[in-house]
Amino acid sequence: MNTTQVSYVALWSKDLEANRSVFANILGIPIAYEDENVVVFQTEGAQLVLQRAVDANAELDGTVQFGISVDNLDQVTEALKADHLTIDIDREDITQTQRVTILRLTSGQFVEITGE
Repeated sequence: MNTTQVSYVALWSKDLEANRSVFANILGIPIAYEDENVVVFQTEGAQLVLQRAVDANAELDGTVQFGISVDNLDQVTEALKADHLTIDIDREDITQTQRVTILRLTSGQFVEITGE
């Protein structure tokens, strides 16, 4: 089971504007994409994503989520299940060539695992 990279780190917040200002204006990290609910910063490594915590996701305020890419999503997902971990999404298609499994750690954070 090889992990190829951390693809993003997401910070959930009810106050997206204040956090956007820290990363864009003070730290000077370039914005790759933004809309009213998300700001994606492009760093030299993984993307930094600020996600608005509202409505159904309001309880996520203050949480951190990250995504990793793996070579064999089926193998990783089956290993997670064998270890009796909580899988919120099991190998759902996100593109024609990419699928995602979302693991919820016992501490509550989400880990989005993508692969073929």
